Amino acid sequence: MSGSPPLFGWPRRDTLVLTGSMTLGFTLFFLLVYGGVSWVTGFYTWGVRIDLPFEQHIPFVPAWAAVYVSMDMLLLLSLLVFRTWREMVPFVLALCLETVVGAACFLVLPIEVAWPPREVSGSWASIFFLADTMNLERNYLPSLHVAFACTAALAYGERGGWLARSLFGLWAAAIAASTLLIHEHHLADVVAGALLAWGTWRFVAARASREDFLEALRVEALCARELYHFSRRHPRYLLIALGLYRYSLPRWRATQVARAGFCFLQLVDDVLDGDRPIQGEPLDWVDALLVPMETGRWSDTEVASTLGRVFLAGLGDEGARADAVRLVRIMRRDRERVLHRQELEAEALRAHHRDTFHLSVGLMLHVAGVEVRASDAPALLEAFGWCSTLRDLGEDLDKGLLNVPAEVARAVRTEGLEPKRYEDLMGSVAGRAWVVAEHGRARTLLDQSAVELAGLEGRSGVALLRLFHRSIESFWSKRLPRKLPFLREAARVSSWPSGAP
Repeated sequence: MSGSPPLFGWPRRDTLVLTGSMTLGFTLFFLLVYGGVSWVTGFYTWGVRIDLPFEQHIPFVPAWAAVYVSMDMLLLLSLLVFRTWREMVPFVLALCLETVVGAACFLVLPIEVAWPPREVSGSWASIFFLADTMNLERNYLPSLHVAFACTAALAYGERGGWLARSLFGLWAAAIAASTLLIHEHHLADVVAGALLAWGTWRFVAARASREDFLEALRVEALCARELYHFSRRHPRYLLIALGLYRYSLPRWRATQVARAGFCFLQLVDDVLDGDRPIQGEPLDWVDALLVPMETGRWSDTEVASTLGRVFLAGLGDEGARADAVRLVRIMRRDRERVLHRQELEAEALRAHHRDTFHLSVGLMLHVAGVEVRASDAPALLEAFGWCSTLRDLGEDLDKGLLNVPAEVARAVRTEGLEPKRYEDLMGSVAGRAWVVAEHGRARTLLDQSAVELAGLEGRSGVALLRLFHRSIESFWSKRLPRKLPFLREAARVSSWPSGAP
C-alpha cells in the first residue's frame, strides 16, 4: 500500500514556474495593498487605543525579531509543500483574502499603539531594523503577520501528521508571541489575526479546492495568457481584451464563454495565418481540432482543446455549435488558399468574407444574449469584410494570402508588377484604382449601415453594433487615409454633400 505523499518535496520545473509565479504575484499584490493602505492611513489624525493594562509589563526583547522575520521563510516553504498549482491556489487565495479584509479594517479602525519608544543597539539591531521596516508605520488590527503564520500552520498541518501540526503550530505561536515581545502589536491585534486566519482558511480551503473551481480558474488563466500573446502581436488586441473584461465584470461566470470563444477562434486564426508557430502543418492541427468539435468527445487538455470545449459547451445551442464548426472550416480556407496559391474573383472573395463575419458576429451576438442578429445588419457585415481586407492587406500578402480580386491581380501583372508584393500593388495603377473604388464602396456600406442601425434602435445589442460601426468609420476616415495618402482626396470628395462643387 502506498502511503500519503511526503510533506516536503521538490516540484517539477514547469510546476515550480507556476507556483513561483503565484507566490510572486501575491507578494506584489500584498505590497500594493498593504503599502497603499499604510500611505492612506498616514493622513489620519486619530486612532483608537486597544491596549490592555497588563501589556505595559510585557518586556521588550529585540532578539525575538529573528522569530518575527522567520514568517517569510514559513511562507516560502509553501513552494515545497504545495507542489502543483492546484494545491497552491487555496493557500494563495486565503492570503489574498486576508490582505483585503485586513486592509478594510486598517482603513475603518486605525489603531494608536501604546508601546514606549524602542531603541535597539548591538547584535540584534540589524534584524530588528528589518522587522520594523517590514511593518511600515501603521496597519495593526488585525495582525496580518499572525494571520499569515497561522494560515500556513493550518494549511501545512492538514498535509502532515500530528508532528507536523504540532511543529507548525508552535512556529506560528512563536511568531505571534514575537509580535508582542518586540512591541509591534497589541494582544487584540494578535487575537484578531489568528481568528482571521481560522475563519478565512475554513471559508476558502473547501471552496477553492473544488475541481470545478480549479478548472474555471485554469480556463481564465489560459484566456489571460492568450490575450497577452495577441496584444503583444498588435495593440488593438489589448483594447479588445480590456473591452472584453469590462463587458464580463457584471456577470463573470456567465460571460466565460465569451472570453473562451474569442481566445479560441483567434488562436485558430493565428495558427492558420502562421502568427502562432506550431509543429507540423496548420491544416492538420485544425483538422484534429475539428473532430472533437463535431463529435463532442474532448480528450486533449491542450490550450486550444480546453478553450474550444468551454466555448462550445457554453453556446448551449446546437445551431450555434454548428455555426462555430462552420466558422472554423471557413477560416481553414485561407490556409488552403495560401498552400494552393488560389486567387478568388471579386464576388467570391466578398462572399468568403461575408460568410466569415456573418458567422463570427452572429456567434458574438448569440453569446451576448442580445436581441439583434447578424442578419439584421448586412451592410455592417460587408463593411467588416472591407475593413479586415484593407487593414491587414500588407500582412496577408507577406504570408502569401492574396485578398485582392483575381481580376485586379491580373491587371497589376500586365503592368509588369507583382500583386503579391504590397509595394508593387500600391504602386500600380490597377492596385490604386481598386483601393480607391473599395474606399468608395465602404462609404456606401457605412451609410447603409447607419440606416440599418437606426432601424434597430431600442433592441438590445444595437450599442455593440454601433461600437463596431464607429471603429470601421474611424478606420475609413482616419487610419487608412493616413496609411495611404492618395485616399485623402477621395475621402474629401466622398464627404461632400450632394450638389457641392
